[in-house]
Amino acid sequence: DGQVQATLAEGATLLMGGSKVEGAGNYYAPTVLANVTDQMTSFKQELFGPVASIITARDADHAVALANDSEFGLTASVFTTDPEKARSIANQLETGGIFINAYSVSDPRVSFGGVKKSGFGRELSHFGVREFCNAQTVWLNRR
Repeated sequence: DGQVQATLAEGATLLMGGSKVEGAGNYYAPTVLANVTDQMTSFKQELFGPVASIITARDADHAVALANDSEFGLTASVFTTDPEKARSIANQLETGGIFINAYSVSDPRVSFGGVKKSGFGRELSHFGVREFCNAQTVWLNRR
């Protein structure tokens, strides 16, 4: 809630939600913030909750620049009907996973993990299995 309230104080527009849900537990109303800029809290910080920040980009290059301006890099989604454009954008994004015409998903057949302040290492797939292994080196000097 503090991140949402800070973003609103910085000039964003509340389209819906923006408040805690009363009752037992820690629940937050699904929230949509518009007119968010790269100088606002919800752009600069990771929000873990039902909050969508709408950030307007001039074009695809500007969208990539905005996405890469983050200290975080878990996943990104690219939506387009042009497969070549999707690949081009995906190759420029600094994230651990890129989903084309889909939202972030978790599937045991593919690795999942982030870059930058979103961590390192992977879970799932053969990469993830290795994260839980302890390798041992045995060196025999034959001299």
